[in-house]
Parts: sequence; structure tokens; C-alpha cells
Amino acid sequence: MRSAIWAVLLATLLTACSGDPYPLPPDPAHAGQLNPALVGKPVTAIVIYLEIRPVDRIELLGAEPAHPIEGATVRFLLDRPVVDTDSVTFTGEALEPLDGAVITPVSASPGPANQVGIVAELTAQRPGRFEMRSVRLRYRLNGGAERAGEGITVVWTVCADTPAPADCPE
Repeated sequence: MRSAIWAVLLATLLTACSGDPYPLPPDPAHAGQLNPALVGKPVTAIVIYLEIRPVDRIELLGAEPAHPIEGATVRFLLDRPVVDTDSVTFTGEALEPLDGAVITPVSASPGPANQVGIVAELTAQRPGRFEMRSVRLRYRLNGGAERAGEGITVVWTVCADTPAPADCPE
């Protein structure tokens, strides 16, 4: 009987540990963004915010939409925060390639200073509505084995036409 109780406790503990989606957002997206776009012209949005724990080092290996987006190409970039004395902002002005980027905490305390933005750049090849509901991210945590996970912070919808639509119709 005791061994059965220990087996249940161990299984519960292992399930709880493996349920941590870190560094990806733990919940489904609670926000959405709509962008009009010209066909053939890239448009960008931060689709994931990753907060790095104060003792971790994450090497980003690549990203892709979790579901194919027919008629458009997507490239992923990294947006590091700009930290000043009063605030933390994401400017989108110093985007860098995501593949191979290493992110480490800026602060010894948890918070926005230790957050980076994963930016998607979508280029539509034809008119249409394109939606990104999840991103598959490949990474290494603290020099370990390659991992992959899915997540998104902001569900992103792009409406592309020539000329760009004034809004994104539902």
C-alpha cells in the first residue's frame, strides 16, 4: 500500500514539473492585434514576450508558425528591451536575428527588464487574411539539450491587399 501511495505522489510531482512551459507563456493568448498590410511589404508584431528567470541563459535556435500560413512568409526576430531609470520599453528599432541569439537576464530580480520580445515579420504574397495563433520555438536552456515548445502572447491577424485595407474586416 505504501509503495502505491509513493508511486502516486511521484507521478503527481513529475506531472507538475513537466507542466511548466517556461520560457513560453503559460496560458493561451489574452490579446489580439490586427494589422493592415500591402501585398509584398513586410509587417511586424511582437507575438511572444519571454521573461527570463534571473539565473537562466537561453539560446534561441529558431521559430516558426505552429500552423502553416499559406500565401505568406514569416520570419522571426528578437527585440531586446530598452531599460532606462523609469521604464522598460520595446522599441522595435534594434531587431536582430532570432536564430542563435542568446538571452540572459539584465536584472537579478524578476520583472520586465528580463523580458524579450519575439517578433514575427509577415510578408503576404497575395491578398487575404492571415492569422498566427501559436508559434513553435526551439531553444536551449542553460546549455542543455534542444527543446521545443508552442505558445503565443498575442494572436496576430494581418489583412493584406493592394492598396492596404483600412481595417481588418471580421
